[in-house]
Amino acid sequence: MLKFKKLFLYLSLFLGAGLLTILPGTAFAQATVSEVAQNIADSNDFLPGLITGISYLLALLFGVTGILKLREHVENPNQTPLRVPLIRFLAGGALLALPIVLEAAMRTIYGPAAMVGFGYSMDMQYFTSQLANISTLYTGTGTAINDVLENIITGMEDLPGLITGVAYLLGLVSCVSGVLKVKEHVENPDRIELREGVIRLLIGGALFAIPAIFEAVQNTISGTSSGNIINVINSVLPNVTTYLESGLSPDNVSTCADVTSVTADGIGAAVCNFIGATGTSAAFLAGLSYLFGLVIGVWALLKIRDHVLNPTQTPIWEGVSRLIAAGAFFSLPYVVSTIQATITGGDSFLGLGQNLFSGWTHAATVDAACAGGGPLALDMAMACFMQDIMAPAHILFGHFSFIAGLVFIMIGITRLMKSAQEGARGPGGLGTFMTFITGGILISMNRLVEFFTSTISYASGVSETDAALTYTTGMTAAETQHAEIIIASILQFMIIVGLISFIRGWFIIRDVAEGNQQASLMAGATHVLGGALAINLGPILSAVQATLNLTAVGVNF
Repeated sequence: MLKFKKLFLYLSLFLGAGLLTILPGTAFAQATVSEVAQNIADSNDFLPGLITGISYLLALLFGVTGILKLREHVENPNQTPLRVPLIRFLAGGALLALPIVLEAAMRTIYGPAAMVGFGYSMDMQYFTSQLANISTLYTGTGTAINDVLENIITGMEDLPGLITGVAYLLGLVSCVSGVLKVKEHVENPDRIELREGVIRLLIGGALFAIPAIFEAVQNTISGTSSGNIINVINSVLPNVTTYLESGLSPDNVSTCADVTSVTADGIGAAVCNFIGATGTSAAFLAGLSYLFGLVIGVWALLKIRDHVLNPTQTPIWEGVSRLIAAGAFFSLPYVVSTIQATITGGDSFLGLGQNLFSGWTHAATVDAACAGGGPLALDMAMACFMQDIMAPAHILFGHFSFIAGLVFIMIGITRLMKSAQEGARGPGGLGTFMTFITGGILISMNRLVEFFTSTISYASGVSETDAALTYTTGMTAAETQHAEIIIASILQFMIIVGLISFIRGWFIIRDVAEGNQQASLMAGATHVLGGALAINLGPILSAVQATLNLTAVGVNF
């Protein structure tokens, strides 16, 4: 009987390999991954029929050998028990009625209800359409990187169908092998345990009901809500109102569209173009996350089968953890919003303060000089430079932090599949915990900076840069104005440095939790605290002046 099983396996693999080589001629021209996946699926259309045909041949063989074994039982009942011919008749009948066996295995997992699809996530075209839409939401920028990301997702939109098709083929093979293992158990119970056949039948049914399995693991994480990918996409649109006063000119230049309209060929416009050209990154990561969930979900079922077959070699956690990870990948928007709400208390992804200001004290002079188009003095050049890059830089940092946070959360989800032997990077390790926390902090960077700002500059809760000299004796109005413009420009530059330091600090703290010997907690904490202080250098100066009673000769904000 072992020879028949090998023959069954070899024939299936041989025909499958042969069909995989019969790809349409156009597939070798400019085929995408999606087209290759579709070609593979089309080439394997006959594999289920082949497997079913081989099972019918095995059924006939079992019927014939069952009759022969029945005769041997009558002639020598001690040597050939009655169970041997009976199980061959039953196994033959099961293989002849294979569709009924498959239906029963599937219903055992899914129940009597009709099979349904797996919500919006079963359609990669959803992500494709969102990527196409986001590319056109911000005018005035190139979409080169957006186009690449969109092409990648579009090129893989048929992969879910291929993965599902492979799961169905694995389910078919698993059910057939389950019937054979049950037969072998009855014939030789001391060598083949019943669980070997039963688990194959159950896993085969689960693979046939794979949409229901995916729906179940997703709902385990997010309940009845699958999350809304629109929230993730809209969260990184290049249109952010900053709570920093230095990001607002008298004309309320606080968005990329405003900056581009004022200085279409400046550094700020170039930064905004980059942000707009990479605006699809969050949706791209969500699409990849969904594909990861599909593969990991099928992998989890195979791991559960391996655990039942060999518990000492494959712990049950390997299967369960993969099911959890698959559900988390399917529910990435929900997971992201949950972690973000844990950090900020429920504010939106890029939740920003609603404080709006009038801009610099001498805004009219700065605006006139920046719009004049002629040579500028050093102080005006500094002011115009900061006016051009302040808001775009802040938006860029928010954009980068959000994407980095998504990546960290996805890394944390993959850590759930590791073993405890991984130490800090294991599922319960400090590194994994801090990976999730750091991801939540990064996607909430702006809101978290505002919390630090409110803590440091408790009186106003904002980062002030409107510098006004209190003591101007002996200075002309023009000299006073030049000095104040330079002070404001320096404070604005320090805010940019502080934002970079603040973000970098959390990366260092995560490295410490990961066990990186080159990182220190003191360095990370210094970056975070020092960045927060640099962002709020204006309020810090005010506090120092008040402490030293220098309000009559200092700088007011």
